[in-house]
Amino acid sequence: MLRGPIQGGPIQEFISLYLLLKTGQTISYHADDDGDLELGIAHSYTTLTVGQYSGTTTILINGKTHNLSNNCVKDNRTGKIWARYVPFADIGPAADGKLFWEQWTLAAESCTFNAGAKTITAAAGTPFNVSALCVGRKIDLSETADNNIEITVAAIANNVITTVEDLVNEGPVNTTFATKDDLIWDFLDQANTNNLGGYNDWRIPNCLELSSIIDLGNCGPSIDTVAFPSTVSAYHWSSSTDACDSTLAFRISFYSGAVSGAYKKPARYCVRLVR
Repeated sequence: MLRGPIQGGPIQEFISLYLLLKTGQTISYHADDDGDLELGIAHSYTTLTVGQYSGTTTILINGKTHNLSNNCVKDNRTGKIWARYVPFADIGPAADGKLFWEQWTLAAESCTFNAGAKTITAAAGTPFNVSALCVGRKIDLSETADNNIEITVAAIANNVITTVEDLVNEGPVNTTFATKDDLIWDFLDQANTNNLGGYNDWRIPNCLELSSIIDLGNCGPSIDTVAFPSTVSAYHWSSSTDACDSTLAFRISFYSGAVSGAYKKPARYCVRLVR
């Protein structure tokens, strides 16, 4: 048994060069580059598709339902279990499976309500956040004539929101906007409540966990497409927050494998669960 820190020597070199993951890149663009050396250990997966891993689990968010496959993938190196599929339809404001990291609240916005046009118009110089208050998003409104009504965004353009629901003529009046559900955490809660794949201890993966299933030998998507078929070539949320700016969380591109930060409130991306 090894005791104490390892400082230098052949054991440290072995750990550094061979126990870390291969990127999956096999093409060499220069002598001694990643594709030439191909250092590290390869991904190794077992797909789980029978018994408790067959069928689907219902995910219900904001009145929208997605039947997520119970198929899972075991990472043979770490023992982690991954959800094999990512929702790419049905749930989320745009019914494309993309969800927000955090709720959006806009306090004391001066607005005018038009019943005939079903529009909410913000005061000049205070445009709405089009990304956060996107089409299909449900919002609770307070300080209005209807008080605590729920609206669904049918269209939005800078200072004007068009709603699905009827409105009452009013304004200008200070109005608080608070978005409802459509979060990755709502998705997580549904997966655990309904025992996705027979488990109730799923998590949103941290940035390093999510990066560990990137395969740079592939592009669009940059992942093992046998183990993880139908992966969306898009950004996926991690549960990790940027220490330099806590309004950002890390996202991973499964088009190219790039890691970057994104604002938690107005951005929406895919999400894959791990346990």
